[in-house]
Amino acid sequence: SAVFARGLGGYISDRAYDLFSLQGRLYVQMICMIIQGVLTLIFARCDTLSWSIVIMVIFSIFVQMSMGTCFGIVPYVDSPNTGSIAGVVGAG
Repeated sequence: SAVFARGLGGYISDRAYDLFSLQGRLYVQMICMIIQGVLTLIFARCDTLSWSIVIMVIFSIFVQMSMGTCFGIVPYVDSPNTGSIAGVVGAG
């Protein structure tokens, strides 16, 4: 999921930026993180292994999308030090 989901998060973040400026990028990241929280609660209530795996895979996709949106926000944190900020974000 990391191969396409991170790029998908960045793409959606870019489209949101085109429509709503930086607020759009922040909204996309917030929505991805809220969905992660909801999926965590659903995962906690799963009764079967098969549903647990399905929910965990969907959760993983939204985690990777959030990483993609995060890199879209990096240049606006501290423009002169974008490389350093990207290194910290990339390191986890």
